[in-house]
Amino acid sequence: MLKYLDIARLVGAGIKCTACTGTRCRQSRWHSKHEKLGHQGFQPYRCEDCTNRFFAASSASLERTLINSTAYVMLGIGVLTAADLWLGSNDDPAAGRVELVSTINTEESMARPRDDTEAPNHTSEETPDAKRHPEDPADNVVLLQKAATNGHAGAMVQLGQILSAGKGHPKDARQAAKWMQLAAATGNAEGMFELGRFYRNGMGLPQNSVHAYVWLNRAAAANHLGAMHERDDLVRTMSAEELREAHDRALSEDWGNDGGRRKQ
Repeated sequence: MLKYLDIARLVGAGIKCTACTGTRCRQSRWHSKHEKLGHQGFQPYRCEDCTNRFFAASSASLERTLINSTAYVMLGIGVLTAADLWLGSNDDPAAGRVELVSTINTEESMARPRDDTEAPNHTSEETPDAKRHPEDPADNVVLLQKAATNGHAGAMVQLGQILSAGKGHPKDARQAAKWMQLAAATGNAEGMFELGRFYRNGMGLPQNSVHAYVWLNRAAAANHLGAMHERDDLVRTMSAEELREAHDRALSEDWGNDGGRRKQ
């Protein structure tokens, strides 16, 4: 492309035809050695507009080369600058702190069919939205508690995570465990995963590796990748007797959602 981009010709600089003053000129060959010796310091050129052959000083060719070289360098700098500005605008991360936002867990609706006793679907107005109260974390907890009380499994999980970590709200491990049990009971994969971790770590519940395995295994069956890894890590710390019991309870249909046996 640069071969045909003759900036010097476009601006009328450098070599010009002596007959038509055109700038579309190309270097020609010497017709003889005698002609070359008779025109020292000059170069033969052929005008592409009128085919006139003429001689021009070698410095004119050098001027043309320098003009074109400078133009190419400036063009390259302009392209690089434009590309840098364009990439910078696309890579600019959104400013501001991350707010707590409740999302509807689609796995909840896929885990089991709905019946008439199930809590009604919640609209976006009922879903807790931390952006409404960015300055007061306590208000976010109130919104989550309202949605969780109305049966929103995603809100239950988020509320349990906040209460277990104690971020922006007093830490309450027992209440956190309660909400995780309720979320897990709905078939929510994240709730089952967190409940398994609560049992494993003794967070708000008695430490129990068997119960931890059962809930991590259920979350893994719901395609929760984190649960798969943590279940496999837990197995390495369990005795053969604990593993047998865990496998039996994981396969048992009588194993209740509350972490124990269903009442007969």
